[in-house]
This record gives sequence, C-alpha cells and structure tokens, in this order.
Amino acid sequence: MKNIPLPFRITFIVFGLVWILLILKLSIISIVRYDHYAEVARRNMFKQEVLVPARGLILDRQGEPLAVNDLFFGVFLKPLLREDELQSAIKKIAENLQGVDIETLAETYNKQNSAYNHEPIKVIDYVSYDEMQAVYALLNQQENISVKPIFKRYYPNRELASHIIGYVGAADKNDVFVDPISKHTGIIGKEGIERQYNTVLQGQLGSRSSIVNAFNQKVSKAEETLPQVQNDITLTIDARLQRAIDEEYGFGEKNGSAIVMDVHSGEILAAGSYPEYDLNDFVGGISSIKWNALRDNPHKPLINRFINGQYPPGSVIKMGIAMSILEYGNVDENTKIATPYSITIGNHHFRDWKAGGHGSADTFKAIRESVDVYFYKLSQVVGIERMGQVLAQMGFGQKSGLDFPGESSGILPTPYWKAQRHGAAWYAGDTVQTSIGQGYFLTTPMQIVRYTALIASGKLPTPHFIKQQNANQQSVANITFESKDVLNDFQKGKLWVLQKGMVEACNVPGGTGYMRLLAAKAKIGCKTGTAQVTAIAQDVKTRIKESELDYFRRSHGWMTGFVPAENPKYAVTILVEHGQSGGNAGPIMVRIVNELLKLGYISR
Repeated sequence: MKNIPLPFRITFIVFGLVWILLILKLSIISIVRYDHYAEVARRNMFKQEVLVPARGLILDRQGEPLAVNDLFFGVFLKPLLREDELQSAIKKIAENLQGVDIETLAETYNKQNSAYNHEPIKVIDYVSYDEMQAVYALLNQQENISVKPIFKRYYPNRELASHIIGYVGAADKNDVFVDPISKHTGIIGKEGIERQYNTVLQGQLGSRSSIVNAFNQKVSKAEETLPQVQNDITLTIDARLQRAIDEEYGFGEKNGSAIVMDVHSGEILAAGSYPEYDLNDFVGGISSIKWNALRDNPHKPLINRFINGQYPPGSVIKMGIAMSILEYGNVDENTKIATPYSITIGNHHFRDWKAGGHGSADTFKAIRESVDVYFYKLSQVVGIERMGQVLAQMGFGQKSGLDFPGESSGILPTPYWKAQRHGAAWYAGDTVQTSIGQGYFLTTPMQIVRYTALIASGKLPTPHFIKQQNANQQSVANITFESKDVLNDFQKGKLWVLQKGMVEACNVPGGTGYMRLLAAKAKIGCKTGTAQVTAIAQDVKTRIKESELDYFRRSHGWMTGFVPAENPKYAVTILVEHGQSGGNAGPIMVRIVNELLKLGYISR
C-alpha cells in the first residue's frame, strides 16, 4: 500500500466509503424499513376507486315517486395533461357536444388540475342520454377523454309538495367537512326531506381495488365492495290528497297552508305551503334570473309556511283558552255569563266581532259562535300565567318535534317574555288580546294541527313525514314518534266539552262554520278563526269591509277541525293568508274531507 501513489490511495478510500454507504443503505431498505417500502410498493401496485351509489328515491305512501334520478353523462379529462394535449381534447369535446365553451372547459380543468391530483377531472356535469348516445363511442375512445354515467336528481311533479320534499344542491366545502361522503356524491340535501334524511338517501360508498402496472394500466381486479343502495324512503304523505289541496289553493292563486294529520300516530297525510316553486330549478344550480324572481316575489314562495309561517291564531285558540277557563275560571261548561257587544278596560274598548253582541253564553255557545266577550271577561279571572300554562301544555311556544329542519317555535306571550322582548309591563289588555289569539300571540299551522289532534284524541302527537326506509320497506331504525300524555285528569274530563263545541260550530245553525261546510260528506268538528293583521282604531264605529282593504292588510282566515266527528281519525288545519275570514277556508276543508272519504281514509 505504501508503494501505491497517494492519488490512487485516495481514490481507493473514496470508492470504499461509497460502497460501504451503499451496502448500509441497502441494509436499511431491505431490513430496517422493509415494511414501509413494501406498503409504498403495494400502493403503486393497487389502485383504489370509490363507488358512489345512486341517491335514494323519495316515495309517497302509495309508492308514487316524488324524487328520482335521471341518467346523464359526465365528461372527464385525464389529469396532468400538457397544454397541447388539453387543447386537443377540449376541441374534440366541443366538436361533438352542443353549447360547449372552450374557454370555460379549460378554466374548469385548470382549477382542479394539480401535481397532487391523479383522478380524472370532470369538465362537464350533465349531458343528456339522447345527446351522448350518438357520440359516446367516439369520445370514450379518445386517449385523454372518458365518459361516465351520472345520475341527476329529478322531481317529476315539479311544484307538488315542494316545501316537504326540498331539493339537493352542489356540496360546498362546509358540506364536505360535515359530511365527507358528499365529496364523492357531489351533491347534498339543502332543504326539506332531502336535507333531513340526507344521510339515509345518499347511501354508503363502495370501493373497487385494481392491480395496475407501471403505466397505471389496469391488469386485473383485486377486490370490490358494492355501495349500499337500500336507501329509498317512503313518506307518510299521499300525493293524491296533496294534488287536491293544490287545486283548492288555485296553484298559487291563494297563499297559505293546509295540513292533514293522523290524530293518533302523528303521520302527516298532506302539508301544503303556498305558493310553491319548481324544485327542478335548483338541481345543478338555479339561475340568477329565477332566484331573483323567487326572492323578490312579494308572496314569498320560499317561506315554508307550515313550519315557519308565524301568525296570530285568532279564534282557533279559543278551545285552549276555554280549557283554562274551565279549570281556573270558577265556572263550568253550563255557566252562562252576560256577553254584550263590548267591555271597557281603562280607556280601551274591546269589541265582539258580532254587532250587538251575543247576549249571554256558556262554553258551548262561546266556541260554537266564537263569542269574544266570553273570553275577554273570563280570561281576566284566569290570568295570563295560568292561561299560558295550559297553552304550553297544548304545544304552543315550542317546536312540535317534526322530523324536519328549521321549525319555528312561535310566540306564547307572558309578562316575562314582554319584559325581555319589549322592556314593558304586562297590562290587562294584553291578557284580553291573548284570549282571542291576537296581540303578541303567534303560532304556526303545525302547532295548530297538533293542538287540534290533542283535542280530538286526548294526547299530543309528534308529527312526522317518514314512514319507511329502504327497498325492503323496513321501519326507520331508532326513530320513534310518541304521542305525549300532557293533560291532567281534570283536563281529560273536559275534552268532551271542547269537542262538542267544535261539532256544534260546524253542524248547528248559527255555528261559525255551519254554512260553509254544508257540502261536506262526512261530519266534522271545527273552529273558524279570523286573525287581524291591522288593528282597528278605538274611534272607528263601523268596520271597513275586509274586501275593501289592501290585500296585505286583510285578515288571515283559519279553520281547524277533526273528522269524523264521532270517532276522530284526522286533524285538518287550513290557513288562507289575507283570506278575510275563517269561513273562506270552508271550501278547502270540504274538499279535503271529501277526498279523505273518496280515498278510503274515513267513512261516513
């Protein structure tokens, strides 16, 4: 070694060190980090694909489709294309599909393309089957283009039950954070049942593992887990009844809401909110023109009136007030009190709806003929706290428990509430106004139909839309809708009084609903209500006719009831916004009752 020149010795030493380092590195790779690199190699060998199920169908209780999926096609490009490859592929797409903008396609591609993206990039969302049929083979044979089937949500009945069904929309970043599956489906339920039961409807993802070569070409299939597709749901509603109600509201000519509910189970047979809107406008993104038209419409079609419309209940609340009077007012149902045209409290005159008053009234007449002064007088004996206690038992001032997003709770006014909200004291006049469903009192149609069901059945049901889940018609797991036993023994013993008053209101001459319900083919128990929108000044002697007022100043018309009268099965609540009086809801009640008879839900 000593005879070897220095330069050669240095070269040998360097080579020796290099070989030692190589041997050490190979040892680390093959022994110490074997598991790590084996996993990397496995990943390079196996390609995992996500399998997305079609969104579940929404059906009515008879199996009629309310929300389905139409077959479309999406157009995809390979990631990491060179500029010339991208332009060539886009040009080929534009040559074969109508209405394609080359610049838009390039922009869409470039937004999603990155060094970390190895999945095909979707540049066109929905191409119809008919259009794609002629060019499918040509496009799919292109090296950098692929065409895949895609399902698009479709609502075959357009506006029917639009506020129940809701709609889907594109999943944004927040949606994906909350629901990772929506990253793969690309859509998520935005409103209504589509939102409430989105987890069920979207199903569960599947996967497919394939063995690929160094060029990412599939060699063979290794493993496959199919997506969970038993994700259909059946609702409690009957589309036939829903259509009949739509006709009565004149397909948007009247505004308001109508609900039909089983008094025992809480199943909702129909729930309309008017005006409605075409659900299909929202699928794939609503145009700014259509959105602005809906948003700026003075009749507010986007408001779901059966859960978010908050209105003075007017006289339909009088059965609840009557219950508090019977319990705390030192009278029974047969006690007659004088009911003149008006009473005076301080400087305010509280007038009855009937000129000249009703003379005298007991509880039955007070409900049958809607005697305001009866409630004015006795509400002062009961007091607002006890009135409020009974009304809270009956479900007011709280959400109903409906399986639906965004329900409002209304306002059950109390002295504490007024002090907190308005910073003002509670006056005797506030109690009087509350006793006839005016003043600060606000309810939703859903609360009114639930309270009507309580009067009819003795229990407070939990309203709901879901009936069954999945193609095997299994009941929805872990979901129960209980009817609550909320009344005390005294109140249960007085329900017959409220029921009799309502039956008389519809079936005895002089009853507020009698003349408007003569065409009904089954006997009804009901109560009308007229909820003022504009207060009447104290110095006004003669009321202006409702028909002479501006539309948005006219009173709301309520009618709520149960059918059949002797053995109630269904509660029906109707609200006609600015309908002038509760009697004007009568024709809608008649149509609903006659349809229930026609469809076999009730008998004479």
